[in-house]
Amino acid sequence: MKKIIILFSISVILLFYIIFKKDSDEIISVELYDKMYMQQTSWSIQQFPSQDSNYHAPNYAWGWSYVANSLVDMYRVTEDIRYLEAFIKQAAFIFSQTDKKLGIESFTGTNLYLPAWSDRGYYTSGEFNYTYPVHTAMIILPILRFVDTVYTHNLIDYKKVADDFLTMSGEALAIHNQDNMWVDFSDTEGFYIGHSPGEGMVSEAGTIGIPNRISVYLAAIGLYDKLTNGDVYRERIEKSLNYFKNSLFKYDEAFDSYYWSYWEEQNIQKHWEDINHATLTIYGIFILHEEVGYSIFTEEDFERIANNVYKIIDGKNPPFKMRKYIHKRDEEEKAYYSQKENPFYYHVLRWSLLGIYDEGILDTLEQVYKEINVEEISPQIRLNSIASYLYAREKTRGFNW
Repeated sequence: MKKIIILFSISVILLFYIIFKKDSDEIISVELYDKMYMQQTSWSIQQFPSQDSNYHAPNYAWGWSYVANSLVDMYRVTEDIRYLEAFIKQAAFIFSQTDKKLGIESFTGTNLYLPAWSDRGYYTSGEFNYTYPVHTAMIILPILRFVDTVYTHNLIDYKKVADDFLTMSGEALAIHNQDNMWVDFSDTEGFYIGHSPGEGMVSEAGTIGIPNRISVYLAAIGLYDKLTNGDVYRERIEKSLNYFKNSLFKYDEAFDSYYWSYWEEQNIQKHWEDINHATLTIYGIFILHEEVGYSIFTEEDFERIANNVYKIIDGKNPPFKMRKYIHKRDEEEKAYYSQKENPFYYHVLRWSLLGIYDEGILDTLEQVYKEINVEEISPQIRLNSIASYLYAREKTRGFNW
């Protein structure tokens, strides 16, 4: 009996050794995230909010939001409150920088000072101020994911700040949900359009929204409905998802995958989304499915979306090459490009969230990480992709990090 107990103990020790040795050999880890977060200069808690006072919506949307989402994911992976503590200080500062708080016109010449973040002329060379739905959504989405985390985990110490963030988020999102900013295509499909101010100066003013820019807005308003137990936005979310699925998405039989164009007007198909922007389209739909509960896109649909990872990466021999677009356009000379040839080269790493539907994606992307210099990636994309990977790995493999 004593020998059996000894043998059993040795077996357990060996099992734990194998598990943790494998874990320690994996390149993507909590330790890697923490190291990268402390090293990057723009949005670490040591630097934030000491940036240039001219920071505005594009900086918050395309910089801070990625880091903010990564902090939420890292808490969900580790349940370490230091990630939430860092997040709260940053989000509180962001809310202090709205047009309304700073007395900045949200649209030039309108005398409107909205509770959101205008671009301060960033995209019109200082000629016109515009408040983009995508900027509002990119900024608000991680904040609502933080609120959802606090409510779901019953984090009493953060309940008051979460309630305040939710109220301010609702005010920001509502400015883009006007009747003149919506168009019905049919009884079951419709989509958002840009604000009318700025026509002639802003490309999306008064026009049908681009999928990736509306997708994140749908995710944000969907989360807002969920957190407030409301359905203010439900009909428009469902019509938008139907539009994505029925009018934009195409099936690639060779890869058992979906690809999609930026938009369609009068049946004239536009070009396919690049890897970077396609990730935003996916992310919004993913959040609506996984974190809000919409089922218009099914598990099978997400598996087909996930198959794009295998399509994007030419992983036969390192250094790997990547596609620029989710579907090769006819005018492209070749399908795969090196890092120097491809401005979207590293963005496939952000697709790791789809590892929830196919574990093989995580193994594939880990091989990419092993073959590249992670520090070449922009800090916000680096942190976002690492945290998304860890979150997907935790959900699929059940490890406690």
